[in-house]
Amino acid sequence: SAKEAGAEIRNHTEVTGFLKKGQRVKGLRVKDKISGRIDDIEAKIIVNAAGPWVAKMAKMAGASVKLRPSRGVQIVFERRISNLGMTITAIDGRPLYFIPHEHTTILGTTDDDYFGDPDNLPIYNDDIEYLLTSAEMVFPDIRRYRRMRAMAGLRPSLFEWGKVEEDVSREFEVFDHEKEGIQGFITIAGGKLAMHRLMAEKTIDLACKKLEIDAKCRTHTTPLPGSEEKLDVITLSNKFKLPAYIINRLLFKYGTRAIDILNMIKKDTYHGNLICNCEAVTEAELRYCIRNEWALTVDDLRRRTRLGMGPCQGMRCASMAAAILGYELGWNSAKIKEETVKFLQERWKGKRPLLDGAQITQEELNQAVYYNFK
Repeated sequence: SAKEAGAEIRNHTEVTGFLKKGQRVKGLRVKDKISGRIDDIEAKIIVNAAGPWVAKMAKMAGASVKLRPSRGVQIVFERRISNLGMTITAIDGRPLYFIPHEHTTILGTTDDDYFGDPDNLPIYNDDIEYLLTSAEMVFPDIRRYRRMRAMAGLRPSLFEWGKVEEDVSREFEVFDHEKEGIQGFITIAGGKLAMHRLMAEKTIDLACKKLEIDAKCRTHTTPLPGSEEKLDVITLSNKFKLPAYIINRLLFKYGTRAIDILNMIKKDTYHGNLICNCEAVTEAELRYCIRNEWALTVDDLRRRTRLGMGPCQGMRCASMAAAILGYELGWNSAKIKEETVKFLQERWKGKRPLLDGAQITQEELNQAVYYNFK
């Protein structure tokens, strides 16, 4: 949507500094993390929407934002244990959620103050035991189900003193740093994904006011790309001679733009090959994401398509996806192998805190399959 409105999208790009003229922030210095290229980008307004990193970005610009970040850990089970979402009272009285998501079930989340590196969130055995012991009150056999991975996130909560973690507000605030003498710089901090559209509206309202642009927000009435109309799964399944399940998941993720992917398969039936059997990801979908949605790594493909997020955690699909990515981006075999291993290493981070029983067996199989990558 942003791209089609005229935005330039830069994936894998890090802000390394700010360009200033006196007390006015007039631009950014950025580094492409893949190519190493450094560019200076000038703008009339800079919006700092860096989540847990907003305080770091503000400090680099000479401004100040104070957060009280809290770490949340979740466990992902490799199947739907229940088709109903529910809340569970934890050992300490906190509410946890136990919800079906795609083909998995998610149990979480913890809530602990965290003032370490946002790029390196630890997951402790105590986190896992806290969640499992709490869930046993509702599902006594919860430990029988395979725990596929654990994941940790950081809430960029606004700073509050004198409250336990779970009572810290999830409200957000838009900071106009001109009030502290820094012009051309705005920060949006706090909040949560459930209110992301409203957060964006309030932020851009302030930016428009400062730029003297008189325009009303339309994101609450404008359909997202692909959601302009509803398509029928069975009709498309018959037309393209593909299983209804594949059609349904494509429509869920891409809406009407799934037709572009289906036409790729119609033009070349080999593009209908399943690359990720666990999540029914086709070769056409991967190529579409690379060509149209800025996927530059196998992990980018995972985030968009769920490739490698099923029970085998990338064992069967990682190398094939890397080969397709390499073909599209012109990589050599060494680079393809490097990206495959990098992706599997990222998958390992979420599996390591849970290794026991069937998960150890799966990891031994992964090691055997990719032994030659050592």
